[in-house]
Amino acid sequence: MFLKIPKKVEYGLISLAYIGNREPGIPVSRAQIAEANRIPIELLGKVLQAMNRAGLIDSVHGVHGGYRLTRSLREIAVGDVVQAIDGPLHLVPCTDGHSVCEQAEGCVIQSPMARVEEHLRRYFSRLTLEELFAEPTCCCQETVS
Repeated sequence: MFLKIPKKVEYGLISLAYIGNREPGIPVSRAQIAEANRIPIELLGKVLQAMNRAGLIDSVHGVHGGYRLTRSLREIAVGDVVQAIDGPLHLVPCTDGHSVCEQAEGCVIQSPMARVEEHLRRYFSRLTLEELFAEPTCCCQETVS
């Protein structure tokens, strides 16, 4: 079993990494992002629109238009991307405040899951894209001298 982020959020993170690794300020087209990362262009358009509405990226119109970051990867948190594309993070439906659950009365997991969600939200709000995309270091790799 995997705790999975939605595909749209995954595509948003991939897109931001791609844009962030290009020359700053130079717009990157939706087609470039889609082709380079094998993302369906129609779905990518929706993801980019959501991130544009949230202020994570700017849309530049015209022949040389496209998308560019509004701030550096150091200033964008994973939580910003999740919120922009998918809304508030919820692990189980009963913690969203709107869903009705047959086990609601006397439920033993609603409160603990709400605490887990809050921990994840706090972590994602601190984890920047720069940190997320940094080269991993592994304690099991040997250092060559």
